[in-house]
Amino acid sequence: MELSKRRERELHKLSTDASDLWHKQRDLFGRAGELLREAGRSAGDIGRDEVYPKTRDSLEHALAPALSKIRRAPQRSESKTGPGAYILMAIGAATVAVIGYAVWSTLRSDEDLWVETEDE
Repeated sequence: MELSKRRERELHKLSTDASDLWHKQRDLFGRAGELLREAGRSAGDIGRDEVYPKTRDSLEHALAPALSKIRRAPQRSESKTGPGAYILMAIGAATVAVIGYAVWSTLRSDEDLWVETEDE
């Protein structure tokens, strides 16, 4: 397919413009990446130098009274296991057994379930 001189010039100009645009975009994305890396470093520095100490101080100030109350609270003795706990354990074991049986009966292969048709 032959192109006229005018079409060839237009095509060459478009190709050159596209190439220039590609190079500009590549440079722009490179600069954007550098900017993002620098912003990340700056955010880390600000967090480490300013935000973290203020947050730590605020939490220590707010939690110190609560922690001192917890330390002063009398220790409770552990309750002994009563008959209700054994009843709940038995119900839980029975539930696990029923679910296990349901899964086993669902996944087992029974040859008796298939009925073959006889061809006459």
